[in-house]
Amino acid sequence: MRHRPKQQPACKATPRVGDTVSAETNLLRELRFSSTAFGLVMGAAALGSCAGALFAPRMTRWFGPGPMMLTALVLTPLTQFPLLLASPGRGWQITIGAALAVQLLCAAAVGTTQRSIRQMITTPRLQGRMQAVSTWLTGGSRPVAAPLAGAIGTLQGVRSALIAGTVLLLVPVIVLVLSPVRSLRALPVAPSDPGSRASGVTDSVSAADASTPGAKEGDRP
Repeated sequence: MRHRPKQQPACKATPRVGDTVSAETNLLRELRFSSTAFGLVMGAAALGSCAGALFAPRMTRWFGPGPMMLTALVLTPLTQFPLLLASPGRGWQITIGAALAVQLLCAAAVGTTQRSIRQMITTPRLQGRMQAVSTWLTGGSRPVAAPLAGAIGTLQGVRSALIAGTVLLLVPVIVLVLSPVRSLRALPVAPSDPGSRASGVTDSVSAADASTPGAKEGDRP
């Protein structure tokens, strides 16, 4: 009988953060996902992200932005457990797909809500600075997270890297618990920009002077 070599999954995903690199490596190598199964799982995760973005405003109105974000952040580490406990098999593939869908649903709902809150409490003049700091904090960690996850996976195994990523997912929960935002029941009212208000008052006074009788040169005695 002719020996047929084991076919490797013909797919490669682009890593976003260190924990995602470990998750994809775990799916493809240790859990022996086929390219079709991997694509379906990633598709389910993408649908979860779309659902989170679409239903975030409604969930915010129902539960309040603070409790909604806190619940979503608590659920996110729990969705990592199927990856940590899984073994090869279709049942685990379905479980992992559902868990990743819930994880990205929570991530999209939290991301949409917290960005809305940031924009509402930040004056227009500081919007660019606020967004720059946020992008620096989130995007700046990726060049560190990916090599760190790769080093942990190489030295201690992929599951060790997944455990480290799961533990790090608790950091946002702690930050939100220590923040007054956790009890926020409604979206805050956007503050007025003092500079814009002063400019608006000046423009109004100028417009009023221009429309006053006698202000025109031809009406002067």
